Amino acid sequence: MSDSISQKPSKGRTFINRALSSVWAWALVVVAVTVDKPWLYLSMFILMVLVGLSEFFALVPDKGFRRFRWQTVVVSLAYAALLFGSLWGWDRNFTQLADGLAIAALIFLIALDRIRFGLDGYRMIDEIALTVFGFIYIVILFGFVPRILNLPLTEGQGDTRFYVVYLLVVTKFTDMGAYIVGSLIGKHKMIPNISPGKTWQGFGGAIFFALLGSFGSYYLFHDKIPLITPVHAGILGVTLALVAVLGDLVESILKRSLKAKDSGHVMPGIGGVLDLIDSILLTGPVLFVYLLLLLG
Repeated sequence: MSDSISQKPSKGRTFINRALSSVWAWALVVVAVTVDKPWLYLSMFILMVLVGLSEFFALVPDKGFRRFRWQTVVVSLAYAALLFGSLWGWDRNFTQLADGLAIAALIFLIALDRIRFGLDGYRMIDEIALTVFGFIYIVILFGFVPRILNLPLTEGQGDTRFYVVYLLVVTKFTDMGAYIVGSLIGKHKMIPNISPGKTWQGFGGAIFFALLGSFGSYYLFHDKIPLITPVHAGILGVTLALVAVLGDLVESILKRSLKAKDSGHVMPGIGGVLDLIDSILLTGPVLFVYLLLLLG
């Protein structure tokens, strides 16, 4: 990572790159919702988690640090099959057990691989802990998005695709509000020791834009997301915004601890896949639980 000012893009260029990357990302969402094919959802999920895992492991600067990559790939593919199996008519009990089975399988495979080597003190524990944490942080948490997609809604309870769209809109509006307002008028640092670029003005913008996205989604898709009333739109707008900010800070903690600026560069102006989904990793579980409570 270079700290040279000459290599740092201007705010205008960063904004343009970020806008173009956002357009491409939203275009993929529109295509997925329009096509509405299980294989497409599965493919997008696998692509996101595998690239996300690759970026996560690449954050560790020590080249000799064992990351157990093939084990996480194998278990991630099996986990994806379990999550999306209900879309093909599989027993939903398997989906409910997916998290526990996946973590158990990963630890089993790591143990089989690790016994080939001698003891290495805390280094061995660190390697195993990093792999398991990365799998839980990226694959398990992102797995709540397809869990929302798989909710067993009855007639009159809406379309699961649009609850996912609602999640993405509110979460990304939160990120957008924090970025735009923070860039324009941000002065007072929020948590400078973790994320120097975040300001309280940007935080206010995040809340405002999240509410804008929440109520906007309600008025645009209210017949597709009838579980979300105006009251719920207000509660979820604030709640998801707070959680989205926390999710962004979690990744900032990881990157700052490992002295990395971005998780990757596949999304100009945004960073890597992890920079794209960091907020969704926490907002997904929150919306899933909220919808379960509404469903009774």
